[in-house]
Amino acid sequence: MMFQRKRAAIELSMTTIIVVVLSLTLLIMGFVFVRSIMCGAIGFTEEINSKVNREIQQLFETSGGDVVCIGSQESKTMIPGQDNFIFCLINAKQQGEDYTIRLAEPIKSADISSRETATWIKPGNDVWTEKNFPPNDKTPRKTITVSIPEEASEGNIRINIVATKSGTTGTRALEGSKNLDFRVTRSGVVRNILC
Repeated sequence: MMFQRKRAAIELSMTTIIVVVLSLTLLIMGFVFVRSIMCGAIGFTEEINSKVNREIQQLFETSGGDVVCIGSQESKTMIPGQDNFIFCLINAKQQGEDYTIRLAEPIKSADISSRETATWIKPGNDVWTEKNFPPNDKTPRKTITVSIPEEASEGNIRINIVATKSGTTGTRALEGSKNLDFRVTRSGVVRNILC
């Protein structure tokens, strides 16, 4: 009888040890998994920024206009719940000119009501100006900020912009991107990391 109790106690303590070891192993593996996901997300962010710059450069070379913006040739994605920026590249030929990009009219959409889209661009975020723009500067600029709320409807939108240049010869409208197309769609955690 005494032997059976000792044997049961030993089996119970061995089971406890095995459960504790397995639990710690799974916990450590979980930490490693979460860490690798976070490190990967940081790398993806840097990669996305470089891809945006390359795409704008490519658009600029193919269009030949004075201004090129993301969304001018193919529809780009905007994600609800965060600020989305319209990146534009300007071909400044000489020093001392001021450039302005502004929203020409409210956001248009066949899928989303105009009452809903009217609140997406806050006052002050609908105009971008840079004075004394440096010539041959190929750095994309964040021009207009579109703040889409988390509960926004999904669908396609069109943003019309007007770009002007002011200099010694007066003010004139620039050639290039006018109608920019975007797709408002949600993106899950896994999709953000993998796509």
